[in-house]
This record gives sequence, C-alpha cells and structure tokens, in this order.
Amino acid sequence: MKKVIIIIFVALIFLAACAWAFVYVYNMRSDQKQAVNYYHLTPEEISKLKDGDIILRHGFGLVSDLIVEQLDENYDLSHCAILCKDSNHYYVIHSVSSSVSPADGVQSQELEPFIRDSWKNSVVVVRYKGDTTKGSNSGLSRRARAYLKQEIPFDNSFDINDSSEFYCTELLWKCIMNEYGDDILMDHFNKRKDHMRFDTFLDTARFQIIINHQDRKNRENHKLAKLHSRFLLNQRPVVKP
Repeated sequence: MKKVIIIIFVALIFLAACAWAFVYVYNMRSDQKQAVNYYHLTPEEISKLKDGDIILRHGFGLVSDLIVEQLDENYDLSHCAILCKDSNHYYVIHSVSSSVSPADGVQSQELEPFIRDSWKNSVVVVRYKGDTTKGSNSGLSRRARAYLKQEIPFDNSFDINDSSEFYCTELLWKCIMNEYGDDILMDHFNKRKDHMRFDTFLDTARFQIIINHQDRKNRENHKLAKLHSRFLLNQRPVVKP
C-alpha cells in the first residue's frame, strides 16, 4: 500500500511539472511574439476616439487564448477597457487580475501599450449610444476614474452580484448601469444575458462601432485563403489525355 501511495505521489508531481512546463513554454512563446508586436492605431483612427469609448481586444498569453477559446464568439476578444481622454492624452481604465498583471483590480494604462499588448487586428472600439441628451460619454470615464480611486480589486470568482470586486466586463457594465441606469445585460425579454461574453458590447442597438480591426482581419484571412486555394490549384498535376 505504501508503494502505491509513493507511485501516485510521484505521478502527481510529474503531471504538475508537465503542466507547469506547458504553461511556461506557452507564455514564453507568447511573450516573444508580444515583444516584436508593433500593433498600433493610425493617427486617423486616434482622431476618431472620444472620452468614454470602449476598447475591446484579444490579449497575449494562455489566459487570454483560453478566454477566446471558451467563449467561441464571432470575434476573438478576451479583454476590454474604457478610454479616458485629457486634452490629447489618452489612457484606459480596466480591471486585471494580479495573476497576469503587476497590479490587481481596476487600474490605468497608457493607450499605446494597451494596443501594443493586443494581437494584431484584434482591436474593436465601440461607443455607447444611450446618452443622447448630453451628446457625450464622458460619464463613463468619470465613473471609471471613480472606481480607479477606490482601488476596486479584481473579481476572481466572476460573481456579477458582488459589487465589491470587478472583472473586466463587469467594470464596463457597472459604469453604464450607474451612470445611465441602463442594464445592458438584460435582453428584450427582460432576461439576463451571459455576463461573461463580449458580444454584448457589439449590439448595435446600444453601441456604435467606431473602429473594427476584426473585420479587417477576417478580410485578410479570406484573401489568404483564396491565394492558398489558387496556389493549390496551380500545383495540381496536368493529366494528359
């Protein structure tokens, strides 16, 4: 019996070591890709941005890829943030876990590195359409800044009913709900949507899409697929009669 326990213990250690090695190698390769990533918004695109816009993206790393894989949405998205604009200074406020970030919870980051930390052609910028009276979404950035000052921690349990901690989409939901009284997670039948999904922010009834690199990615992938098909057709052997 003692021998069996030892074998099981060694096997568990081996499996744990394999899992650690997989995560380490995966993230190392992801970091290498990120290090040479020069993804950015063009000056023309930056000129379209307004205070309170929402930025969606697919980040680097195993956690981000697992989120994309698990959600399996039309767009590959794993994270989101609220844009803050002071004169010509742009930064974002978002909520990130300390497991993938030096800081935990609601925090700020300059816009340029936020975009650079995204997979190429993954960024989508949307604008909330509900506040028609003021003609501005600055209320969203104002709410986000307030939560930043409160140092709200990250919600690792992803409990939408717990307002003491926020995960990334929960922060956006809270800002819209508390500023404009609009529960974007309620559908037309007054039923609660899946609060983990990003396509909530792609609902054109509530949000205007300002920048969409995901469509550009899909078009490029379609072109590559067509080129590949043509290449394969040209490589087919000619059958002589």
